Amino acid sequence: MAKRTAANLQKELKRRYGKLVESISDYYHHLDLRPFDDLDDDAFAYIMAKVKGVNMLDLNETEITNESIKLLTKLEYVNELRAKQCRNLDNGCIDDLNKLSSLVFLHVKSTAITIDGFLQLNNLPNLKELMFSADDVESIADKMHLLKEQLPNCSFIVNSIPYSFNQE
Repeated sequence: MAKRTAANLQKELKRRYGKLVESISDYYHHLDLRPFDDLDDDAFAYIMAKVKGVNMLDLNETEITNESIKLLTKLEYVNELRAKQCRNLDNGCIDDLNKLSSLVFLHVKSTAITIDGFLQLNNLPNLKELMFSADDVESIADKMHLLKEQLPNCSFIVNSIPYSFNQE
């Protein structure tokens, strides 16, 4: 198998995503990259090079990693981030998520981000809804209270079910 050089990578990215990139504007209401199910960090960086801000970024079921989240910190704003089933995201992206202070909605269900990672979210004053997965919801009850203290204006959807603090 031929090694992927930088020049070959750029040619491949231009071939696959060139038409999309030509149509990219600086600001988006909704940028949906779900149709590119093999979208990885290199492709994401190539596509996002001209983007300055996005209201809703949909990356569900793509192959991005924490490196793509780091790229988002260069944008002026990201209000909604949908990264459901981006299985390569883990707690290593939390520091960069904290830099997305305009974030209002974060959907990271079926990623490797854990409750301990979410407990490090401490710079998201606008976050209103956080959707994520947990293997055992009962075992995270104490940590959910801590999370609510850190994000008092946020509601939580755990495993597709609104989390209720009253029914514990």
